[in-house]
Amino acid sequence: MIIECVQSAGIDVRAWGFRKKDGQPVTRPQSNGGYCYEWSFRSVDGSILLSCVWFEEIGVDSQGRVCFVGNLRAYADALIRQLEKDPKNRNRTIKDPRISRAQHFNATVQLAHLNSAPMRVVIVSGPVREKEDEGDEFDRAIGRQLDDLEWFVESFDDDTGAFVLVRGNRDQGNVSLGKIDTEGFPTQSGLGIVSDVVVADQFATDERPDTYTYKGVQRYRDPSVRRQVLERSEGGCELTEVPGFRMANGGVYLETHHIIPLSEGGPDTVENVIALSANAHRQAHFGAERDQLRERCLEVVAAKMKRHN
Repeated sequence: MIIECVQSAGIDVRAWGFRKKDGQPVTRPQSNGGYCYEWSFRSVDGSILLSCVWFEEIGVDSQGRVCFVGNLRAYADALIRQLEKDPKNRNRTIKDPRISRAQHFNATVQLAHLNSAPMRVVIVSGPVREKEDEGDEFDRAIGRQLDDLEWFVESFDDDTGAFVLVRGNRDQGNVSLGKIDTEGFPTQSGLGIVSDVVVADQFATDERPDTYTYKGVQRYRDPSVRRQVLERSEGGCELTEVPGFRMANGGVYLETHHIIPLSEGGPDTVENVIALSANAHRQAHFGAERDQLRERCLEVVAAKMKRHN
């Protein structure tokens, strides 16, 4: 039960024995609706930060690290907009518990990021709940477990709320960039060089065609675009700021991505190409929020180009 996980993390759960609204005792503290449906928890002094993460939403990044990529601020904002579309829900928007829970989760992650504090995570397993109904008959969780390992906030975007949580010690997530011999790559014109370190993408060892066709017209790719983008990345995913992983030959690996696809008329220019981790690249193509990610990628690149100019 969630109360057991929260207590095991070191958070005082005595308040669960009373109703929040009037302080009256409850028969079953573990089922106290004022607490047991929350998505994140904090100790009174803020020294213990805990969040619930669905096992089904946890992934493995390009460095082999277990991680959770999320944005609860965007979730809350999208939910508010959705509810506001229906006139009958306008008075209910601020009362929807999912909004306050998402905002509290976001604030908990942000607090951990600001204080460089570790986080505890309760792994929740089962089909991710879609209904807002509460009660035993709607509970889709089939298991909960407090992770023995601490997690840390790899990155938190203050502007958007996007964050990356990584399981394990913070120091294990750092990638040191070493020097390598560029002769190990056949496409040297598309390689980025950052502080004498080669930053390579998915085309470094797998030649791609020099041309592509859009609406029956043959166009040429500019290999220098990849090089400029990889150097601009400085060896890290430009969207999540997660470092690229170390390759067997000593290089650093990222993937270059046309934000507006060439097949949709997007230009082959540094303003339309971004360096991403393999995981972020897959999300940009196949993720449920790929349209929002496209806009975010354009914003990130525009901001970088403005700084560099």
